[in-house]
Amino acid sequence: MDFGILGPLIVRQAGVPLELGTPKVRLLLAVLLHKPGRPISEDSLTEALWGDEPPKSATKNVQTYAHRLRRQLGDSGRVVRQGRGYLLRVEPGELDSARFEDMVGKARAAAAGDPVRSRRLFNEALGLWRGPAFAGIADVPTLASEASRLEEVRLGAVEDRIDIDLRLSLHSGLLGELTALTMEHPFRERMWAQLMLALHRCGRRADALQVYLRVRDVLIEETGLEPGQRLRDLHRTILSEKPTPDSPPDPVSAIAVPEPRTADRARMLPPALADFSGQQAETAGIVAVLRKDRAADEPAALVTISGPGGIGKTALAVQAAHRLRCAYPDGQLFAALAGARTQPVSPVTVLGRFLRALGVPANAVPDDPEARVDLYRGMLTDRRILVVLDDASDEKQLAPLMPASGTCGVIATSRVRLGGLGGAHRVELREMSEADSTAMLRNSTDGRLASATGAELSGLARLCARLPLALRIAGSLLVSRPHWRLADLVSQLADERHRLDALRYRDLEVRASFGLSYDGLRPEARRLFRLLGLLEAPDFPLWAAAATLDSELPEAQELLDELVDVHLLDVRGTPDGQARYGFHDLIRVYAKERAEAEESVAARNTAVIRALSALLALTDIADRDHMGQSMFQRDAARWRPERVEASLPPCRPPMALLDQERAPLVAGVRQAAELGQDELCWELALGGHPLFETERYFDDWQECYETAMSLAKAAGNVRGRARLLISMAGLRYTRRRYGPAEEANTEAMRLFQQIGDSRGYLEALSNAPFFLVPEGRLSEAIEAGREAYERLLANGQVAAALHAYSQVGLAHLQAGRPAAAAEVLTDIVAGARKEGIRTLIARDTYWLGHAQLALGRHAEAAESFTELAARAVDIGPSGAFYLAHAWGCLHLARGEDADARRRLLEGAEIARTLDDPLFESRVLVDLLDVRLHDRHELPAAICQGERAVQVARTIGYPYLLAGALEGLARLRAAAGDVKTAKNLAMEASAVRGKVR
Repeated sequence: MDFGILGPLIVRQAGVPLELGTPKVRLLLAVLLHKPGRPISEDSLTEALWGDEPPKSATKNVQTYAHRLRRQLGDSGRVVRQGRGYLLRVEPGELDSARFEDMVGKARAAAAGDPVRSRRLFNEALGLWRGPAFAGIADVPTLASEASRLEEVRLGAVEDRIDIDLRLSLHSGLLGELTALTMEHPFRERMWAQLMLALHRCGRRADALQVYLRVRDVLIEETGLEPGQRLRDLHRTILSEKPTPDSPPDPVSAIAVPEPRTADRARMLPPALADFSGQQAETAGIVAVLRKDRAADEPAALVTISGPGGIGKTALAVQAAHRLRCAYPDGQLFAALAGARTQPVSPVTVLGRFLRALGVPANAVPDDPEARVDLYRGMLTDRRILVVLDDASDEKQLAPLMPASGTCGVIATSRVRLGGLGGAHRVELREMSEADSTAMLRNSTDGRLASATGAELSGLARLCARLPLALRIAGSLLVSRPHWRLADLVSQLADERHRLDALRYRDLEVRASFGLSYDGLRPEARRLFRLLGLLEAPDFPLWAAAATLDSELPEAQELLDELVDVHLLDVRGTPDGQARYGFHDLIRVYAKERAEAEESVAARNTAVIRALSALLALTDIADRDHMGQSMFQRDAARWRPERVEASLPPCRPPMALLDQERAPLVAGVRQAAELGQDELCWELALGGHPLFETERYFDDWQECYETAMSLAKAAGNVRGRARLLISMAGLRYTRRRYGPAEEANTEAMRLFQQIGDSRGYLEALSNAPFFLVPEGRLSEAIEAGREAYERLLANGQVAAALHAYSQVGLAHLQAGRPAAAAEVLTDIVAGARKEGIRTLIARDTYWLGHAQLALGRHAEAAESFTELAARAVDIGPSGAFYLAHAWGCLHLARGEDADARRRLLEGAEIARTLDDPLFESRVLVDLLDVRLHDRHELPAAICQGERAVQVARTIGYPYLLAGALEGLARLRAAAGDVKTAKNLAMEASAVRGKVR
């Protein structure tokens, strides 16, 4: 695994970037990385995440983010709890900043004896930087100091490397870089000295002296100080025409003679944009690659820049080329190849222009294409010439224009990925960062936005999807129409249907830019592109594209690849080998626009329904794998389940794959509702139930329920309403609202009876015992559980039958009959193993172990909890609580109080993180007995007991309330408060009397 902080935060696994989740999770990772392998306290993490205004639940939230970070990294051992803090385990060589500093140390050690090796090491070290350290989040105080430190180390390394270049007489190639560096860092006198030295050695003595006057003015004006001794000494040396420091003693060899300006030195670069913003890391990478010295017999250095239309490829290429002019003193060639248009420029035509620019008379340019190539390459041999080839259609168009000499460099831009060009340094442009986008808006509007707030600029940048062309158009509109306010432009762009109409200024137009790429596609790829634009999902896998087009998987994959090649689709990561695809926001708007223009309403709706039906098929696959069989009857059409299943990577369980579709699933429920597809809508909502329950996605669960229920009521779909009520009962139960849960389930049973749906009635009946046990109605729960078990088994619904029967075991346990509970739970676990119902195995080995503990069979309980440990991942975040509580109770039963305390406290922390009052009450009751025998802990234990009583009262769970009251009574008695202890014991007895 590779961690990158020298630029935007990134983590790669086997070279593939990992999705890091929410901004808070990313920030937590960054803070842990700034001190890798060292614990960072919760207080420090809280301050970093929220500053001076942390929420009340800050500690709980930090724990949640740490849990999510472990899951995103795919390695639970990476983020480790230590004391009251966390540390991130980072192996040697995994963190780019550590590699950078190690390589800089080696470069400095080699400087005296092997300057060539030292220069290579410095360049490799500096090449690790992709932008400012912690780019985008370095304003967090915790990170700011480390970012500043790393930047200082980087600048020191740059200065050391330039010293090496000067020692190796590479001064002519340093002028552009040093000019930029002194402008960026005007107080670093060492860089000014290096620039003076390089100019002097290039024979530009007057310029070197002028540089001294400039830096002197800057220092006096800004600091009131004269230049330091080194600059003053160098100034005197140049004035006296003495040999320069670190140069040969011979003045002639020390001061290079300027090259004559010959007529054949081509200068074809377009002007750089005055308001060019962002892309510092990309620019630096290009310059670093093309500035390296190569022998004439090596291949020419090549950089390719690809990305969608309007992303700023040409601007970046021209900007980088201007920074490289000093490195290519023999000339710079430029050609716009019009590769995205229907008739790209012929390479033969470009060669003619290049040869004339290189000094070949027009009448001497050969007509034969091969002769032109030969003459062109011959003229470039051993010369330092940069060739910029903009908007190439493909590798074939570029081939005749490629130099054959390693002394030359090439920058080629294209809307397609030029994968056939071996050895290239590849740059793929994405939308700009928010900071760069707002900077570009300010720079391009001549002060019009000087008073705009950061939030206003961010809003405009978001509507432009941070696309450079759109941002430039927005700036041009504001400058050319002084009567417009920022709010006027934002208002026009807010309507997605007319956004592309608004993003047009004279010959600049976002729609036309996208249209060039769209028009170059095959008809099948164009249709897939526009149909995918109809999906509201933020991203999607292969099977969704196949469903949208109603095609075979290989055909869909070929078309997706075509769209990716021309950057009309992005690959959003390949978790476990399954690529996910997504649109740039404005490209999605364009795709939807093309669909509305070229497809009928019926064709559009049918494509969306197919995609949602494929998602429905995935929910079936996940449910069967998770529960052994589908828990619910499903009647809506599924799109080719066998194709969906064939496309799934075998290395991950289907429920984990469904988790990747969580956002598309929630969006799909909304989209089905908008189309009036009530059956599809409620089945999709119900299909998310197992995922939402396991991973505790309560907000998504609630939203899907409300959306689907509203449509089901409007459509008069009684069966859909009933099934959604079962799901709502599950949500309320999981949120520990037992009374409302039972009401929803009872209403579902009534509706199923009303329409004569016996299967649905049995599904609701299987839930009934779950609401009776928390209310202390244990005899009713046993009777209802047995009835449901027998009827469901007779109807072939084995998973639902075992699901209901588990509450019979729990009811026996809470009624004080552990032997009966163990018998029932043993049968359930055996049945769950046979049917492959992993969730039941995990949950009921937990309860079986507790029954065995109550019987004093500690070894058997340990076996049950060991099996639970292997299955805990199948019940999501709750699994960690089950494990901690189970082992804590086992240690307590064995008299191992220290271990019991540790694991039970761990369980309490997890319960609070999950915001689960049932879990919290359960573990707090057991903790009371651990603390009973330590008089020093009695005050804290009594507070804990009062909390346990309060939580049990709040959720209305008599069994737990009685246990909490009894434990608190024992603590009060131990503290000498006999009267309060007696009252608590009496109340506990009364409560327990109601549990029967």
